Amino acid sequence: MRKSLLESRLWKLFCSLKLAIVLASAATLLIIGGSLLIPFNPRIFASLDSMPLGDWLSSFAVRAPALTWWIPVAGLLLVLLGLNTLCCFIDWLCHFRARWRKCGEYLIHLGFVCVLAAYLWGSLAGFRSEKNLLFVGQRKPLPLQNLSLQLEAFEPVFNRSGRPVDMLNSLALYRGDKLLKRVQTRTNHPLTWNGLVILPTSYGQTVVNRRYRTYSILTINYDPGANLALSGGIAMGGGVLLTLFSFYRKRERGDRPDIV
Repeated sequence: MRKSLLESRLWKLFCSLKLAIVLASAATLLIIGGSLLIPFNPRIFASLDSMPLGDWLSSFAVRAPALTWWIPVAGLLLVLLGLNTLCCFIDWLCHFRARWRKCGEYLIHLGFVCVLAAYLWGSLAGFRSEKNLLFVGQRKPLPLQNLSLQLEAFEPVFNRSGRPVDMLNSLALYRGDKLLKRVQTRTNHPLTWNGLVILPTSYGQTVVNRRYRTYSILTINYDPGANLALSGGIAMGGGVLLTLFSFYRKRERGDRPDIV
């Protein structure tokens, strides 16, 4: 049964290099052509990078389908390319004894599939929340796994001229009443936990009960596919190194011609 499936025309089409070239070329040309519309339509595309793709498609893309149709079509082509790559990897596993020398190439295949799956997962199940105001001692519930975030301390850092140059935030992440992580965050040094990234972006002051109180402004991102993307990147990097090693090893033995 397995042998007949692997030898069928349909399976060979799914594993076809020509199909991969067609899908990759079509997706690339579509993305290049569609991206030319972005600078001329900021009302539609300005928020594309500030939220998960799934949220953007349901909130903004539906308002102008004539300008945004290329994004889901390109996404579909990339998904098909990912399936094509996955089929090639499965086909290689089924013929591993005869093709084990190509481990590096197929690690790159596997890494690409993992990165693509991670992006789709994050686009559909992740979220991005900006301009979250938090006072010292305040705890904010997060829309994720009964989590909450508390700002335990905040201290702006100024240079000699009095200009703010950094923000020190002591943040604590809780699940219910259980402390999961406590860390001091600052610019470009976020709190990270299982795909959750919390980064201070600014701060401000307001009057509460006739007293000035300082608050921190945080950006909260959640990408459930972050670890899978990291695994994919490691697999691709390892595959590239293994492929290069294999190539030069074969060239030393005269199995491959010199590069001219």
